Amino acid sequence: MTEHDWPAIILPVAESFWGEPNKKLSTDKEKKWGSYGARTVNLEKACWFDHEAGEGGNVIELVQREQGLGEDKAAAMAWLEQEGLISLSQERQERREQRTTPQPRQEPKQPPATSSEDNGGELTWVAGYTYHDADGNPLYQVLRGQWRLPDGSWRLAKDGQIAKTFRQRRKGTDGQVIWNLNGIGHTIYRHQQVELAIEAGKTILLPEGEKDADTAVALGFEASTNSGGAKNWTPELARLFKDADVVIPVDNDDTGIAAGEAKAKSLKGIARRIRVFNFADHVPGFPAKHDLTNWVEAGGTAEELQRIIDKLPDWRPRKPQGFGGRAFADIADKPIEYDWLIKNLVERNGVVILAGEKQAGKTFAALDMGMKVARGLPYGGKKTRQGVVIHIAIEDGRGVRMRAEGYRRFNEISPDQDIPYIIMDREFSLMSDDSVDKLIAEARAWAEYYDMPVELIIIDTWSVATEGLNEIDGAEVGKVLARINRLKDETRATICLVHHMNASGSRVRGHTSIEANVSNVIEIKAAMTVPDNRRDQPRPILDAKGRHVRHVTLTKNKNGLNNVKWRLSLEVVHLGIDSDGDPITTCVCVPVARNEAQAPKERRSLSPDQRLVYDALLAALEDRGTVIPQGVRAGPQVRRAVSQSDFVAYVRKQISFTAPEDEVEARNKELGAFLKRTTISLINAGYMGRDNDKKVVWSLGRQIEEPASPPDDAEPPPSIPDDVKSEMEGLPDEPPF
Repeated sequence: MTEHDWPAIILPVAESFWGEPNKKLSTDKEKKWGSYGARTVNLEKACWFDHEAGEGGNVIELVQREQGLGEDKAAAMAWLEQEGLISLSQERQERREQRTTPQPRQEPKQPPATSSEDNGGELTWVAGYTYHDADGNPLYQVLRGQWRLPDGSWRLAKDGQIAKTFRQRRKGTDGQVIWNLNGIGHTIYRHQQVELAIEAGKTILLPEGEKDADTAVALGFEASTNSGGAKNWTPELARLFKDADVVIPVDNDDTGIAAGEAKAKSLKGIARRIRVFNFADHVPGFPAKHDLTNWVEAGGTAEELQRIIDKLPDWRPRKPQGFGGRAFADIADKPIEYDWLIKNLVERNGVVILAGEKQAGKTFAALDMGMKVARGLPYGGKKTRQGVVIHIAIEDGRGVRMRAEGYRRFNEISPDQDIPYIIMDREFSLMSDDSVDKLIAEARAWAEYYDMPVELIIIDTWSVATEGLNEIDGAEVGKVLARINRLKDETRATICLVHHMNASGSRVRGHTSIEANVSNVIEIKAAMTVPDNRRDQPRPILDAKGRHVRHVTLTKNKNGLNNVKWRLSLEVVHLGIDSDGDPITTCVCVPVARNEAQAPKERRSLSPDQRLVYDALLAALEDRGTVIPQGVRAGPQVRRAVSQSDFVAYVRKQISFTAPEDEVEARNKELGAFLKRTTISLINAGYMGRDNDKKVVWSLGRQIEEPASPPDDAEPPPSIPDDVKSEMEGLPDEPPF
C-alpha cells in the first residue's frame, strides 16, 4: 500500500470507526452503514458522506471528524500512520521530529509542543506510558497528546471530553526513534507486575487505557491494559491472563461496554474468574462516557471500589438484543401494562386497518378517531393518548378538508385553535422507499413543530397508496408491509390504513397477510334491515333522528378483546352555499339517537323463509358439522362449521320450488336467488356467518326472536337526508352464494 493510496485506505478507516458495513445495501464500489444506508463510502473516489449529519469529505476529514481533531490534518496523518495505514517518508519524519521531539511525562525535560493548523491549539504531550516485556525490558512508549488553546484551556471533542491523540514510539537498533510498532505489535501494560500478581492470586483490574490502569494502581490494586485500544486486543494478549482473577471496569458508553464484553469473551476459558462492571450500574447519575479515573476524581475511594468488586457476579455473555429477547427470569412476576393509543381498542405504535364497503363512511370514522387523539378526548368512552395526527388524504384531499371543516363547525372549535391534526394531500406511495423516507422526515418535523410525538398516521386509502400493487401476491404485499413497519418504527406512531372490504363484505380485501400482520382490524358497515319476505330488499337503518346508522366492529385485537361492537350515525353539517345557490354539506360521526318511548328494534323476527334457511343450517351443523377451519374469523364462541355445499343441500330439501322437478336448471336458479336473498339477511341480523374463501358457514348461536306487535302510535322513520343518500349509493349487491 502506497502512502497516498486513498481508495484502498478509506474502507479500513471507515470500518475502524463505524464497524462492518451493511452487506445487503453495499456494492463493490459503494459501502453503506446503518439499516438504511445513512453513511456511505465511495471506494473509487475515496470519499464518504453522512446523510444524517449532512457531512462528508475525504479520508483525512473522516479521521478529523471521528477523532475530534477539528482541522488538525497533521494529527489525522499521525493517526493513519499509527494504525499502519500509511508510511510517512523519512524526510517528513525527520522534519516532524525536529519540530516536536516528543517525550513522555516521566522524563525530566518537557518536550516542545507543535502548533496545529488553523489555530486548533498546540499539540502538547501530557503523559507517557512505557511498555515492557515479561523480563522488565522496555519495548516502546505510548504518548498521550492534547491541544492547548490560546486561553490555556484544552480543546474539546464533540462529546464534550478533552480531545486527545496517542502515538507510539520506540528505539531502533541504531538508537533512532521509530514512530510505529511495525514488527513488534502491541502488548499489555505493566507486564512483569501482572505476571507476579497472577502468581500471587491477586485480582487484576483490566480497564480501557493506561490512565485508568495507573489510577487503579494508585488506589492499591493491580491493573493492566493494552496499547492501541480495544481494536488491538488479541487472543495472544488474552492468554497472558491465564488463571487470573480479572475485573473489567468499562467506560460508560456503547463503545466502552462493547469493548469490555469483547475482552471478557476472549478471556473465557483462560482466566480463572471474570467480572465486568459499569459504574453507572452502581453510582446513581454516573455521567455518560465517564470511566474509573472520572469516578476517582469525583471522590471515589479504594474502599468503595472494593465493595463494588466484592458484590459483582461472575461474568456471563450479554443477553442477545437483536430481536428484543427477554429471559423468562427477567419478566417473571413483573406485570406489564400494555401501551394503548385508544385503551383496549387500538395499540400504540401498531398498525390498524379501518376497513369498510364502498361509501360506508370509512374516512368519517378515521377522521373522528384522529380528532379524538389530536385533542386528547376519549374515543367511545376509552382513554386516548394525545399527540400529533397526520392524515394522508391522497384519495380525496379536498373531501377530507371539507370533513375536517364540518367537524370543526359541528364541535364549535374556534378557527384560532391549533389542533395538531395535519392533512396531507400531496402524492404519497407505499411502493417507494424514498416516499416513506420523506414522510418519516416530515413526521419528525411536525413532532418538533408541536413539541409532542406523532401518535397516529392515517393513510387514506391503502389502494391509492399502493397503486400498481398486486394485492393477492404475498411477496409484493410483504414489501409494502415492511415499509409500513419501518414507518411505524421510525416515527413511533400508530399507522391506520383505510382500506376496503372484499366483494362479499366478509373480510379485508387482498392477500391474507394484510390482515394477519397488523395489530388491529376495525370494520365499518352500513346497518341494514332484515326483510320480512323474499320480495323485499334490505333497507338502511335510521336512528330516531333519521340519520344513517353504521355498525363498527373491532374484529381483531392482538392484545385485547375481540368482536367489540359499537354504532355511530352520520350527522349532516351545512358548510354554506355554492355559486349555483346549492347547499354545501358534509357529515360528522355522532352517537346513535334512540327513541326510548318506542325503543324500536333494528333486528326484527325472522320471516318464514329466513327461518327455513336457519333451521336448515342448524340441521346441517348437527349432522355434517366439523371443527371450524384454521384461519376462519368467526369469533371465540364458534366451534363448528359446515361446508357451503352441505348447507345448500339441506336447504334444497326444505324449499318448495315453483319450477317442475325435471327443470333442474330453473330450480338451481330459483335456489340461488332464494339463498342470495335470505343468507345476507341472516348474516346482517347476526344469526349466521360465512367465509367464502374456506367455503364454510356457521351459526352465531343467536336465539330466534318472536314477532312483536308495533306500538299503536308508531310512526314511520323520517326520510334520509339528501346529503346522506350519497353515503348509501354504490353499496355492493348481495353476493351470490
